[in-house]
Amino acid sequence: MTHSRRSGLAALLLAGVATLMGAPAQADKAHPTIGFTVYNMTSFIAWGKQGAEAVAKAGNTTLLWQSAKDDVNTQISQIQQFINQKVDAIVIVPVNSSTLGPQIDQAVKAGIPVFATNASISGPAAKQLVAYLGPDDVAAGEQEAQAVVDALKGKGNVVVLQGPIGQSGATDRTTGVQNILAKNTGIKVLAMQTANWDRTQGYKLMQDWLSRYGQDINGVISENDDMAIGAVQALKEKGMNGKIPVSGVDGIKDGLRALRSGDMVQTNLQNGALELGEAMQVAIDYLNGKKPPALMMLKMPGITKASVDKYYDQLFDHSDKFIEGLPELVKQNLASGDYANQ
Repeated sequence: MTHSRRSGLAALLLAGVATLMGAPAQADKAHPTIGFTVYNMTSFIAWGKQGAEAVAKAGNTTLLWQSAKDDVNTQISQIQQFINQKVDAIVIVPVNSSTLGPQIDQAVKAGIPVFATNASISGPAAKQLVAYLGPDDVAAGEQEAQAVVDALKGKGNVVVLQGPIGQSGATDRTTGVQNILAKNTGIKVLAMQTANWDRTQGYKLMQDWLSRYGQDINGVISENDDMAIGAVQALKEKGMNGKIPVSGVDGIKDGLRALRSGDMVQTNLQNGALELGEAMQVAIDYLNGKKPPALMMLKMPGITKASVDKYYDQLFDHSDKFIEGLPELVKQNLASGDYANQ
């Protein structure tokens, strides 16, 4: 679905017709148009979309938003559509980190700057990006694995829910998890498998593991909160929630609620609205002549039951206030280099 923020009814209708018909949109440097394609509308990305929209509105920018629904070919088509529409810039959260080289090359040759966020682009195409802004996923994997290791006092059996194979966030978080497990030989991995960032898949996979391993499972390391919540639901059905430490990444609303209830022991806050909002601002700034650093990394703060109320209040009890102040916060963070500050 596309979302136009162009001022004026005539411009709005023109942008809408261009989008529907696949016709080129008219470039307007005072009111640029930015195409934003994401891998899927997970809870994290849905929150991120609010941030991107807020920054686009503050910057008089038309935001064309597309979800690839975890399909590489769909994302390829979306990027091609943006090129055909002659957008002023493209921002990508890739389905797969290594498959978009030809499309990025085509965009650059058409004079359209390309940015990546949340999940990096690998291979030669990475050098064609103006910038990448995203999380330190290795560190996040290390933090969540350490939380479960600590809860188990260094001894026990764990299962690991991975993100999509081939996506940089999943690859890097797995690296971080393995870094910690390699140092803790008292922890045995019973199973490690992808559930594609998806809550339902996490639930079904945890059900399968419970049928295979039952009481032998002592801990769950999930590479995002949605999969962790799915795992918690499967544990609830066996009366095991709260008895087995579960960790995650992202700090989504349900993840923080699970921390409050004791169903999870830790998550790592990757604020989607902040991150995708910053990526949008970086693209806007570039179109206005400001060159960003090529690499901008966010270090996710770890959240436990002891600290959850502070973040829950900020992000969810008063989320409208947070979004209202986000455009200014984004500018401050980009100026200071403290990209995770909130």
